[in-house]
Amino acid sequence: MTYNQVINELQTILGNHPMITEVRYTTPLEWLNRDEVPKFPVACYMIDSGNYNLGKELIYTCQFWFLDKSGQEAEYETEVISDQHGIANDIVNLLRKSKIFTIDDSISWTAISEKFEDYISGINLTINISSISQFDYCDYPS
Repeated sequence: MTYNQVINELQTILGNHPMITEVRYTTPLEWLNRDEVPKFPVACYMIDSGNYNLGKELIYTCQFWFLDKSGQEAEYETEVISDQHGIANDIVNLLRKSKIFTIDDSISWTAISEKFEDYISGINLTINISSISQFDYCDYPS
């Protein structure tokens, strides 16, 4: 799979989740700085590194953020983190069922909460997505 194919597949998977209102291929801070009226809950993601396992596979390191507003004083922080953790679990399960790539067996996540106009809470996780590639030909569509 090419870089763009991975991005498009992730966009589709994230966009089909019924509890995600907005999907953005950017970091949360860049998204908040660009959108005047951000929509929540949001799934942000970035692919900014990876590996070539020559002769075998391409590995894309994908960082995900699942976020929602958690109140003016973060009074709903635990509920929001719990909800976003559930969404992330759904997405991980969908990624595991993919027939076009594989993901790591062990995935770590981190709870986050930041003050902007209101508090925004959720989770952040990084997943390595691997796709089979033969390095004896070009993956570029002809």
